[in-house]
Amino acid sequence: MIRSHSLFLAMMAVLLGASTAFVVQPQHSTAQTTRLNGWLDNAFKNDDSLGKAKDAGLSNGPQYNDNVTVNGKPVPGAVVGQKLTVIAGRARVKIPVNCQQGDCGTCMVKINGRKVKACQATLPAGKSAIETL
Repeated sequence: MIRSHSLFLAMMAVLLGASTAFVVQPQHSTAQTTRLNGWLDNAFKNDDSLGKAKDAGLSNGPQYNDNVTVNGKPVPGAVVGQKLTVIAGRARVKIPVNCQQGDCGTCMVKINGRKVKACQATLPAGKSAIETL
């Protein structure tokens, strides 16, 4: 029984080895790839009538204010228009904030001698001395 089984496998191997039924034949295509007749050739070029392409983002970058102190600590890299709570955080000074709307008054600070609510106020251009109360 084992002998007939191995004989059967040997015969199948000889028959299948010479067969091309299980070989994948490469297909040769005579058609060339289509380019949609040139419709998309200029689709991704800039329109010359618009002028030179500009860089994305801010045209002049952010406006920095290097004359900022919080409780006497200098804050390098402060950006004009940033909230005072963010700037104080850069100087590692905690300003207590509760409502974030300016209603409660817990975030009151002095900036250049004037009392403002830090949760709503932003950094002006020019020298800014921020003092917590």
